[in-house]
Formats: sequence, C-alpha cells, structure tokens
Amino acid sequence: MKLQPASEMAKVAEENYEKFKQNILESEEFESLINSIEEAASEGCKTLLYNVNPSCDPRTMDFLKSVLMEAGYGVNGVLLKSHAMRITW
Repeated sequence: MKLQPASEMAKVAEENYEKFKQNILESEEFESLINSIEEAASEGCKTLLYNVNPSCDPRTMDFLKSVLMEAGYGVNGVLLKSHAMRITW
C-alpha cells in the first residue's frame, strides 16, 4: 500500500465535501428547515428556534448556518450540544 500525497487527499476531501453539501441541500432536514421558517413567518413570527437532529454531523450545522446567512437570515446560538439555532429574519 502506498501513502498518497497530501495534495491528492486534499483534492479528494474537497470533492467529497461538495457532495456532502449537495446532499444536505437535497435532504429532508433542509426541507424541514425551510418549511419551519415559512410556517413561523405565516404565524407572524420573525424568529424561529430550530432543532437539528442530534445525530447529524457537526459540519451540517456549520453548513446550514452559512446557507442561512448567505440568504440574509440571522443565526444565533448555534450550540453543538443542543443542536439548536435561533434564526431571525
């Protein structure tokens, strides 16, 4: 067995991270997040405390936070132990 160069492993990791992010965007978790925001807004709320599945990969929380912030939402209180985030709009 041969040790692959670090540059090759970095390339593999980046390609797979892109797949990971795409899987999140196509997941039921992401659909649930969108539906929860829409429901809260329909009820006249400008904030949502959203709980992410506790068994999710911690990178999922980071990615969801970045997607929300890119769309103009505020995200506070992302706590890995609680898997909860406060989303504002």
